[in-house]
Amino acid sequence: MAMRGVMMLFFQVLILCFQAKAWHAVRRSFELEQTAPQEKIHLITDCMHVTSEEGEFSFVKLPPVRSTSKHGAHWMASPGEPELVSAEGAASHLADPELEPGASSAVCGVYFVADPDQTIEVTMKQVNVECRSGGLMAFVDGWELNGQYFPGERDHDKPLELRVQEFCAEQTGGPWPVKGGSASNAWVFRSSQNAALVQYRIPERGSFVLSARFHYNPKPCNIMAEGLAPYYMLRNYGQRRNCTLTALFPAVVSVIALEVGEANESVHYCERGRVDDKLEIGGSAGLDPAHQLVRASTICGRSRGRMDLDQTILCGTTSVRLISSGPYNNQAMVTMRMADESDLRLATVICEI
Repeated sequence: MAMRGVMMLFFQVLILCFQAKAWHAVRRSFELEQTAPQEKIHLITDCMHVTSEEGEFSFVKLPPVRSTSKHGAHWMASPGEPELVSAEGAASHLADPELEPGASSAVCGVYFVADPDQTIEVTMKQVNVECRSGGLMAFVDGWELNGQYFPGERDHDKPLELRVQEFCAEQTGGPWPVKGGSASNAWVFRSSQNAALVQYRIPERGSFVLSARFHYNPKPCNIMAEGLAPYYMLRNYGQRRNCTLTALFPAVVSVIALEVGEANESVHYCERGRVDDKLEIGGSAGLDPAHQLVRASTICGRSRGRMDLDQTILCGTTSVRLISSGPYNNQAMVTMRMADESDLRLATVICEI
């Protein structure tokens, strides 16, 4: 009997151990399922939304709600929109002559900037923007501000008509995507550099949801400076092309190393002579450095070691532009930081504001 009791106790212990292991596996599986990373969702509230994050972005605009009070009728606008008041008030929307009376013509945008060696993929997961009410969306391969583009029209591999792709819901026959449709119906766009823009104009009401993903770019050329990189490399990879580093702030630019043009020439200023391969440093008021660039210097040649050529550019836009004719593998290593008060007395270029 004692032996039988011992055997029964032994089997009970085995069963308890098995149950404990089984529960641990089930619990562990449950924990993994619960802690699985989810796509980060960002709500767009500013007309100019600048971000360097991946994830899902959504925007909703509702029509203004009419209400009455003892002071007279007025309109309550959607959050983030200017308020439309009665004739006694002062606020009003700007109207586009081609839109219906009272429709807002404000064009807003989601500006993406990734690491210098990345491109941006944008998937439109949901679009409810009506063309007939004046609504419109567009993907821009690069950035656009005040009619100027980055990269500049002369510095991009694609013509401007291929870089800007417009769309709205009615182009697919109604609210998009079609209910029950597959993911293949989605609009997917991809930039050529680390900057991309989704523009939208929604006069009355509408919404959209998009997803942004960043991908590795093995041969970056044009770079929008996000202000975080320790240094930037501009290369033409032996091709006839122009590559530009642009920052939307006054900056101190330092050239660390240079290999532009003839291998047997040391670094020198080459503004006066006709030189096909060179590095231009300067600033401008607009986004495209090819328009009204105020040059601080134009240099070319090969550095034999580290060089520290510092130049302070006090302009709304700071640009370093590598111009290449094709025969040479040109490259330049530069650093760029935001200028502060201590840099004012050493300004190389000052642009009119």
